[in-house]
Order: sequence, then structure tokens, then C-alpha cells
Amino acid sequence: MSKFKNAIAIVTGAGSGIGRELALRLAKKGAKVIITDIDQKRIDAVLAELKAKGVEADGYRVDHSKLDDVRKFAKDFFAKWKRVDILCSNAGVGHGGRLQELKIEDWEWVMGINLWGAIYMVQLFVPSMIQRRSGRILITASGAGIIGIPGMAPYCTSKFAMMGLAESLRSELYKYNIKVSALCPGIINTNIIKNGKILFKDKQGRTVQSDVEKFYSTFGSSAKHVAKQGISALWWDTGVKVSPGFQMWPVYLLKRLSPSLWQALTRSFYKRIMFRGRE
Repeated sequence: MSKFKNAIAIVTGAGSGIGRELALRLAKKGAKVIITDIDQKRIDAVLAELKAKGVEADGYRVDHSKLDDVRKFAKDFFAKWKRVDILCSNAGVGHGGRLQELKIEDWEWVMGINLWGAIYMVQLFVPSMIQRRSGRILITASGAGIIGIPGMAPYCTSKFAMMGLAESLRSELYKYNIKVSALCPGIINTNIIKNGKILFKDKQGRTVQSDVEKFYSTFGSSAKHVAKQGISALWWDTGVKVSPGFQMWPVYLLKRLSPSLWQALTRSFYKRIMFRGRE
């Protein structure tokens, strides 16, 4: 517990799912926890959970795709809390759709929250860590940040970029005693699909979002399990934490060993299984 005892931790997108579980686990290890979310009701609910456990906690409503929102949060945060020891950049959205179904606005929405949201947090909070020569950073990327998945181009693009961000900062910030980890879960049973945008349609033009939600709820790992891996990465200073189990490691290794076979299997999965041959 000594590593996190009385540490001041920020968890973005902590109103539900992985973010909520990260906040609860950090609190359990003795940290003071500051959470953000775009939904005030979710913030209030998680704060109630934290404070019921006797945790010193606070919450801020932030749209992480908007620089002005993040700047205001940073100003208010430092005025009250003075320093940040642990930064969990977790806020993100899910998205799926074939290229011909996408609009530029879809790309802007995904990149704005997933990638720029992480960039804003890093740029506004990490310099204070550099000055103090101490800190821990966890960037919630995705398995979609290490393997390209058809039908998820905007999402994969944002997550691949976040992996580059984490890897670059891990090397750059090492001399300041700042530890950087990337969390790469596979399929997760959270509200990411429900609250995301799924543009796939069947031959009759009907959305298949409910099918995708069912797939994620059936085969997805729990938010608790993924958050446990994230806290482990922070604790042990793991560069990339890929969720264990059947979801990620086998396909990641297959991609590394035989990219051509991986591409063939991906195309087949996309066409015959995930979307049942919809064209």
C-alpha cells in the first residue's frame, strides 16, 4: 500500500466501467481520488461510493474533447490539490462502422475524446510531475491499439496513436522518475458500446448495435478484471499491460509471427462471424 498511500490520483472518465473500477481500486490502496466524467449524475454516484468508504475524493464534470474544459479543470484542480501523483487518462468512446458509412464528424468525435483527451491531460498535468521529478501515468489504450480491426478505423487510429504517446513518454520521462504504462484490454463488458456509435447496418438498413452489445456482454472481460490489470501496471511499472486470457495474447502473437495469416483470419472473421456476411 505504501506506493499509493496518500497519493493524489486523477482518473478521467471514471463515471462508469474501467474508470470507476480504477478509482475504487486506487482508493482501496490508500490514494486520494479525483474523478472526471461528462455526466454529473455518474460523478455523484461514484463519489458517493468513494466517500462511503471514507476516501478523500472529489469530482469534476469535464468534456475531455474540449481544451477549455480541461484547462478549467487543471486550474481548479491545482488550486485545491496542489499536485498530482497518479494520472489515469481513461476517458474514451467506442465506435464501429465501415468506411463508406463514416463521416468526417465520426473521426473528429473519436479522435477528440480518445486521443486529444489524452493529449490535453498529458500536456496540462505532466509538466508538474516533471518539476517534482515524480509520478505515475496510466493511459487506457486498447487491444485495438496493437492490432488493426476492420470496421473500427477511427477507433483503432485513436488507440494506435495513444500507444505511440505512451511508448514515447515512457522513454522520455524516465529520467524524471515518471513511470508510464499503457493498458490494452480486449473485449470488455462495459457501457462502451451502449454509449458509443455503432454504424453497421444489416441488408434491410437496420442497426446491428444490439447484436454488438450482446457480443460484448457475452464475451467481454469485466471492468473489475481490466482495472486490476491497470493497477498492476502502475504498481509494477509495466510498459504495456495486455489483458490475459484468450482475447488478446493469441491474436497479438499471431500477428507478430505471421502478419499475412493474421490478415486473412481478420478478413474472414469480419465477413462471416462478427457481421454475419452483411455487405
